Amino acid sequence: MGKKWKSHESADFLVKVGELLEQGYSIDQVLELLSWEQPDIVKSMIIEMREELRRGTSFHEILRNHYFPSDITAYVFFSESCGALQEGLQGAGELYRKRIETTRRIRRYLRYPLLLLWTLLIISIVMLHFLFPQFSQLFDSLDMEFPMVTLIMIQFFRYSPYLAFSLVPIVLLLFVYYFKTFRHYSAHKQCHLLFQIPFLAPFLRLFFTYYFSLQLSSMLKGGLSIYEACQVFERQDHFEFFQAEGSFLKAMLKEGNSLSEALENKGWYRTEMKYVVQHGQTAGRLGDDLYYYSERVLRILEDRVKKVVMTVQPIMFCMIGLVILAMFLSVFLPMFQLMTSM
Repeated sequence: MGKKWKSHESADFLVKVGELLEQGYSIDQVLELLSWEQPDIVKSMIIEMREELRRGTSFHEILRNHYFPSDITAYVFFSESCGALQEGLQGAGELYRKRIETTRRIRRYLRYPLLLLWTLLIISIVMLHFLFPQFSQLFDSLDMEFPMVTLIMIQFFRYSPYLAFSLVPIVLLLFVYYFKTFRHYSAHKQCHLLFQIPFLAPFLRLFFTYYFSLQLSSMLKGGLSIYEACQVFERQDHFEFFQAEGSFLKAMLKEGNSLSEALENKGWYRTEMKYVVQHGQTAGRLGDDLYYYSERVLRILEDRVKKVVMTVQPIMFCMIGLVILAMFLSVFLPMFQLMTSM
């Protein structure tokens, strides 16, 4: 989709469809209206959507056929299931926008450190292949030794390419492991393995908590029971993890467990979600409580991502700055040593 329909435009498309549906237009009329303002390539895609819609294809399937992200299509599926398509499309579009904005922010923060890293690489190649050999010949002719900093930097530049190439087999092994083994595991086993990665686990737990509480709240407010909502999770095939989770939760409920006990069993969600569910069921407003909780979890997730990015950027600047300082010292110290020896 990136080459044909830019991500931010497709997110705006979802929001606009939801807004027009809210104004009373039919889905076919909405697509026709939106096709007028699009470039030719996107217009042809919307025309295809209308044709699929007339053949009886559900809108979430149409979005999947046009390569919208799986969590976005699942979001639309849940909205269709509880009869709130217009709100679901707007919510899916806003979620998509937030993801795009977060990705842009990360790229913007990392742009300058990566540019410095690339410049550092070019300078190091020039120094290793042109400057240091000249210094070496000069110092050999004068029977002098390089300063320690210069010797360290020469060895660093000399062996750093080998270090970089040593990472290639590791990447290849991970690539082979993913396609040969990992992707054939069940969704729950995949998540169990990913949760073993300390840095990744908190973010996954926040995302799963946010997504599940938001979708469950939408379905409960749409009139579905908890058990029926679990069946909806099980029926959807856009998001494999929540499909497996729907089957698991349904089985736990059949055995007589409460929803809070079932959610706590696997440890995919934040601990306080159990108390939110218990409070919501006691007060008879579980849908509302889960919705407000999902908003709070989303803010926590956004703050965590921002904090990580803001931490990584200065660390990269410091590391690159130290290497650049060492490079200048490795050049100027031999020159100073030559000047003082004359």
